[in-house]
Formats: sequence, structure tokens, C-alpha cells
Amino acid sequence: MYLSSTPTSNVESSHPLFSMPEIEDARPSYFSAFEEKVAITGKAPVQMGDYQFTVVPFKAAKGMLMQVERQEKRIISAHLPSMFSRGELVSASLKVRDSEYLLVAAHSASRVFATGKRWLGIFRADGKNVYANVFEQQVVQVKPHDDGISMLFLNGDKMRIKL
Repeated sequence: MYLSSTPTSNVESSHPLFSMPEIEDARPSYFSAFEEKVAITGKAPVQMGDYQFTVVPFKAAKGMLMQVERQEKRIISAHLPSMFSRGELVSASLKVRDSEYLLVAAHSASRVFATGKRWLGIFRADGKNVYANVFEQQVVQVKPHDDGISMLFLNGDKMRIKL
């Protein structure tokens, strides 16, 4: 895996990989460039292709437990901290070369979009964790590429993750 980050000062604002969405449209468009995507709620299991997502409260740690099954086998069981327990959870899938990856993003429940935190996890189709990070900056948009993903942050910074 290869990570790169570009500060705003070194990048033209009209970079062709990104178009900055309006702030009020940023949350729904997070994974808008992906063909397979889903919003995950705690009310009932949610299906996306072969994947089934379930979110349940995890009272011992005041957070939530996200479980993902693929072909009736649990492949992911991840605890998300309390800051994400009332926020939004979204997922998308991506093929890079001949491998399938599952992206899961959690948005904190902050009422102010610019101050909330984001968690992004990238998993292989068998559930193995490839990448996970909590971002202090707001990730506004994620775009798929033949070799990975690119992310646009609210302050204009960009980051590439090659898988």
C-alpha cells in the first residue's frame, strides 16, 4: 500500500480528480463516485451486494459494534468509539486489479460538519484490515481509481491511497 498527501499550497485548485461539493451536499456525496455504496443504520441489517452490515450498541465501551457478513460468514467485527455511535456510517466497494475491497466510513455525530471527525477503514473481501484511520480534517469526497482511492479534505488537501 502506498500513501501520499499533497498540501493545498502545492496543488492547483482546479485539479481534475476532484470537484469540491457544496458543504451542505458533502455528506451524501462522500462515496458518490462509487457504483456500489450504502448507508448503514442501526435499525436493521443492510445489504450491499454480497455484504450484510449490522450495527449494534456496545454499552460496555459506550460505542457501537459493526459486524459485516459475506456469504453468511462474519468477516468483520469492529468496535467504533462512542464519538461515532450516533453519527453516520456508509460503505462502498471497489475492485483494484482482481481484488475486491470494502470501504467503511464513520462520521462523528458533531452538529458542526467542519469540526466532526471521520473514521475510514479499508478491508479486503475476506475481512482483513488493510487500512484504518481517524481523520482530524474533514474528508469531503472519496474517489475510486484503478490502483486505489483519492480523498479530498475540507481544507483542500488531497491524499491518495494505492492498494
